[in-house]
Order: sequence, then C-alpha cells, then structure tokens
Amino acid sequence: MMMLLFRVNDECYGLNVADVVELVPFVTLQKLPKAPEYISGLMNYRGSIVPVVDLAMLTCDRPTRHMMSSRIILIQPVKSEKRFVGLLAENVTEARRVSEEIFTETGINADNNAFVDKVAMHPNGMIQLVNIAKLLPIEVRVMLQERARDAAAIKRN
Repeated sequence: MMMLLFRVNDECYGLNVADVVELVPFVTLQKLPKAPEYISGLMNYRGSIVPVVDLAMLTCDRPTRHMMSSRIILIQPVKSEKRFVGLLAENVTEARRVSEEIFTETGINADNNAFVDKVAMHPNGMIQLVNIAKLLPIEVRVMLQERARDAAAIKRN
C-alpha cells in the first residue's frame, strides 16, 4: 500500500494515499468562535467550505507548528459524498510503499476513540496506520452527517 507519512512529535503516522484527495500548503484559516480546540478553522477549497482538524491537538494536546513541512491533508471521509475535511499536520515528509503484510494489530484493546488500529516496524522506525473512519472526533462526524442531510433536503426541494 502507498502511504503518506507524517510525524507528530517523534511519532510516525501513515495514511493510505487512497484516502488522500490532495495535499494543500498551509493557508490562513478562518477561525470559528467557540469551536473545539482541535478545529483549527475553515478553509476554502475550490468553492467548498472545509473544516480543518489539527492532528497535533488530537494526539498530544498542542497546536501544530507552522513549518516548511506543515500541510493540510484533504480527505473525503465518506467516499460517496463530495464533502471534505482537512487534516493539519506537520512534518508531512513523504509517500512510501509499505507492504500490508508487515502491519500487525496493536495488541491493545483501546477504547472506541483510538484511531490507530495497526502498526508496522519499518527500517526508519514504527509506522502507526491511521484509520480515517475513527480519526475524526464524534462532533466532526455528527457535523458532517448534518451537512449531508441538509444537502439532501435542498436537492429534494
């Protein structure tokens, strides 16, 4: 599988590139009053408003550092719908082919909020495979579902 690798602190994470729509350079985001801390803001992506989730806030309770390697990873959480979410990440370093056979279960019975199901030992260290379906906090998933219902209602009228 081809993976997009990024780091938060010293931990290496990987996303299946099939889940990545586009890599966007860091842009200024529109802040949302009273939004949860992990929501960095909103961005305009080709005329669509996209919420951006800060991966460093989700994983280690600190904001993503603005570095030359910081990127917004655009994903489409529900493949059948044209809704996007941005993932703000630092140290977005490379895409690399990693054999699916080397990934193993973590061996830890984590709660339902854990978004890493599998890990792989790689010559450059451990890679934690991010499960997109579990990555987004429940509030974001609910917001996306509400937007989908609103869009369906508009199409019906």
